[in-house]
Amino acid sequence: MPTMQPAYHIGIVVADLDKAMAELGKIGLEWHAPTRNDSDVFSNGETTHVQPWMTYSKQGPPYLELLEQMPGTIWSEPGLHHLGIWADDVPAESKRLTAEGLPLLISSHDNTTDSPSCYHQTSDGVRLELMDIGRVGPGLALYLSGAADDYLNSLRTPG
Repeated sequence: MPTMQPAYHIGIVVADLDKAMAELGKIGLEWHAPTRNDSDVFSNGETTHVQPWMTYSKQGPPYLELLEQMPGTIWSEPGLHHLGIWADDVPAESKRLTAEGLPLLISSHDNTTDSPSCYHQTSDGVRLELMDIGRVGPGLALYLSGAADDYLNSLRTPG
């Protein structure tokens, strides 16, 4: 029996995070302070350390997640990228999806929350990001509350 929840975010890869936030702000979207994710990505027997700039919309769920593109990774091409889905047990759900015919694209480990995540893909090219609700959920809830926005904004402002 699946232990996944409906999509809580839609991931979009952008060339310039600040520019995308401003452009999408023109349709009324507001954004939490950008933050850097710190992850190790495992693909084709290789490990790559990534620290993408990202933010979530204040409107949601589902939230819009903007990720600044990173050449040479799964996040190298701007555009609609994935559906973010909560899972109680990411490794078990990943095995189940693979057995159901949805190939694993990458797996990763979030160093901040000490949690696994992974991407699978449907035959039509829809990417599904599985995130650990028990480990990532509480921190994301705090982030989405806006409580850390001033602090996070200060990290990106020179001086």
